[in-house]
Amino acid sequence: MANKNLIKRAFSVTANLPSQRVDALHLAPVESPVAAVPVEPASAEEVGAPAAPTPAASVSESLPVVRPVVAPRTSPGSMLAFMAEQSEVHKEVVELRQRLEAFDGAEITRRLDPRHVVASKWANRNAAHFTSEAFASLKAEIESAGGNIQPIKVRAISAAVPDAPRFELVYGHRRHRACLELGLPVLALVEEGMKDAQLFIEMDRENRERADLSPWEQGVMYARALDEGLFPSGKQLAAALGVDMGAVSKARSLSSLPQEVVAAFMSPLDLQFRWGKPLTEALQKDPEGVLERARAMAAQEPRPASADVFKMLIQTPGVKPRRAGAAEWLDGQGRRVASMSTDRKGRATILLEGLDETQQRRLVKLLDGFLGLKAA
Repeated sequence: MANKNLIKRAFSVTANLPSQRVDALHLAPVESPVAAVPVEPASAEEVGAPAAPTPAASVSESLPVVRPVVAPRTSPGSMLAFMAEQSEVHKEVVELRQRLEAFDGAEITRRLDPRHVVASKWANRNAAHFTSEAFASLKAEIESAGGNIQPIKVRAISAAVPDAPRFELVYGHRRHRACLELGLPVLALVEEGMKDAQLFIEMDRENRERADLSPWEQGVMYARALDEGLFPSGKQLAAALGVDMGAVSKARSLSSLPQEVVAAFMSPLDLQFRWGKPLTEALQKDPEGVLERARAMAAQEPRPASADVFKMLIQTPGVKPRRAGAAEWLDGQGRRVASMSTDRKGRATILLEGLDETQQRRLVKLLDGFLGLKAA
């Protein structure tokens, strides 16, 4: 069918060509640039007829120099030429198609003005990341390379005004921030029409694969997605992200901690998944005590280590954490009522402040039960 249509098209083209048909039997006179050459008459033997009586001179005067006119290309010839031309075009198309297949699946990057890129509302990077040594190292690397080699990803957004941001970050917040501070264009993959849920999934997957997103930041991200209705439940959120439901629950427990508790740590990035449940339980038992201790540690200089902050926050009310083999019991006014110390051999010394007879008898019974022996 394709060849038939091609032949029809060829005939159509040749039919519209200007008509220059000349009878092959006729000769067209052409003026010669030189003098006419006398032509000897053919003999009777050569032509099989009596020779003409016309003199040779008159023949040369009556017959001009002639040449045959080349007949124009016929319709079948034009058709063949057209088909040959189409064959070359087809070969070129096939070659170009093969070259394009080499780029199949490749993503095109663009260099953008970082001022035209805005952080997503799902952004999960805490400001502490941009003051860390890791960020300073990344920034120096980007500066030496003249820009980020690993592209960030953005989605196009409609700009309300000419100078408004035209792109929203999907992932690559630190690389974008480094280029912004250095005044360098940022290399980016641009995707059109990306939905919020897909942006959230790609952002979370990219950060988890890089293993540099803290548990607290993940919890903040998950909580925001659920609060905004991006996913109807934590279970569906976990399924969409391909993570364990337990990890989502632990991360959310960290993100739900009061601001006073988070501020007690040197950085929220220090919070660990396993601390979420004990801190939540301590807040449920003694909310005022936990918040009071958190405020006190946030004001300390130098700041205590994050592990020590955690221990202080979850301690039982009225009991100081044991340090170097010692423990103290305090009353509501902070006065010591009892203390215990142990030596290297494990021997314990307990000091009790002002026990009456009733308290002494109770203590003896407690020791009897603890040791499994009766006091002498």
